[in-house]
Amino acid sequence: MKFITRCGTCKSMKSLFLTPFLFFFIPSIKADVHNFESWNKKQFENYPFECVEDGATPEYTRCYAEKLNKYDWELRKEFNDDELWKEWRNVRGKVCYHYKNKHFGQGTIKPLMTLSCEMRLNTEVKRYCLNGEDKKCG
Repeated sequence: MKFITRCGTCKSMKSLFLTPFLFFFIPSIKADVHNFESWNKKQFENYPFECVEDGATPEYTRCYAEKLNKYDWELRKEFNDDELWKEWRNVRGKVCYHYKNKHFGQGTIKPLMTLSCEMRLNTEVKRYCLNGEDKKCG
């Protein structure tokens, strides 16, 4: 004997039961983009300049900072560990600030050079450690 139920009520109840679970997955897809956008926006809350590629130093420094934020966010996904990511950004920033402060003191170019240093370190980590170009790394 087979007991097969083909009632419409059972199918609609199954749909009714599964539908709420879809809403848990859809926001997570959009959440990553939203989180980056809100995080990136928050980084510039108190920065009065907009990104202008061929503008004055503070304006194109903003462009570099936005680019670094994108690279940082990609690295965050790669690390898949927020604490590690925060530590990386903290230490990297301190190291770059230290050396760029020695080179440029309080000059207006120092923030741009510090960002450039941070971008370079991200590139080196990705190139040698994450992509496997350096067989001794990790």
